[in-house]
Amino acid sequence: MAANHQTKVNDVTVIFSRRPDTPENIKKTFANDVKLIEDRLQAKYFPFSVFSLRKHIKNLNPDVVHCHSSFAGFVGRLAAIGFKSKVFYSPHCISFMRKDISFFKRTLFKLFEKIGCLKNSTYIACSQSEQYVIKAELPGSRVVLLENAVDLRDFRKELNVSPKIQRIITVGGIRPQKGPEEFAKIAQSFDGSDIEFVWIGDGDLEHKQALLDAGVVVTGWLPRQQVIEELYQSDLYLSTARWEGMPVSIIEACAAGLPVVARNCDGNKDIINNKKNGLLFDTTECAIKYISDCINDVNFANQLANAANSQVFERFSIVRFHQQLSEIYKSSNRDH
Repeated sequence: MAANHQTKVNDVTVIFSRRPDTPENIKKTFANDVKLIEDRLQAKYFPFSVFSLRKHIKNLNPDVVHCHSSFAGFVGRLAAIGFKSKVFYSPHCISFMRKDISFFKRTLFKLFEKIGCLKNSTYIACSQSEQYVIKAELPGSRVVLLENAVDLRDFRKELNVSPKIQRIITVGGIRPQKGPEEFAKIAQSFDGSDIEFVWIGDGDLEHKQALLDAGVVVTGWLPRQQVIEELYQSDLYLSTARWEGMPVSIIEACAAGLPVVARNCDGNKDIINNKKNGLLFDTTECAIKYISDCINDVNFANQLANAANSQVFERFSIVRFHQQLSEIYKSSNRDH
């Protein structure tokens, strides 16, 4: 999305490595003006990935190198040492925000980040929570805020008012970060009611089985248009994620007019203001209570949904994102 928009004013090259979930027709996701270079940049090829990237940077001589995700941010910054290119790094939820790793691993990730900082660069945080964590853990680093943008053109701006809460949905990979075990517990607590719990996504087999055992409908991965239709056919969005950068799934749920009940974690709390445009919970018991409150008072649930829906289209718009990104690039030039 960002690369396609940048072609209007710049020459753009995307260097990427193929992963299992990389589309076969990846070229079709980019504008014709975007040049694609496929390389082996995975961790298993380190440090050769650094040398390979250095060759690309030398050949391209870019004004800006923008790295996305933790490993790319690490090797990309090392590869750019000695070049005049301005370097930006979007972690998209920086690695040491994770809650499922040991103290040793978290410390190791911080060390990698500090090594990456050998190249003068600018962190671009996707939420205030991420910005705060980076500033706290890497004092002295330059960190700017650029909230996520989401293509919401396929969403209707009219509020989808639910007359009754009957279908509760979430979207995401089935992995520890997303809290599937808690989602299963919440679903089980409504066993015997007419409430249907749906998880759109796939992943870890053990956690998936726990969801199925709790009566949750697991759809597997669906095309984007079908996901949007599933949102419109639902009545409430539940996020049990333990940490996030800036969750696109919640933004899309708000765009679909769903009231949101979400764990009070980084990322979620950057979108949801408790009892103003959604509900944030700290315990499973609190989540169950909030869902019950929405079931028993649909007007209250719809008021929350309306408050979120009314601001989401402007706040997370693509136009806003690219205006701010261009300003970040320009301000960096002034600073240097």
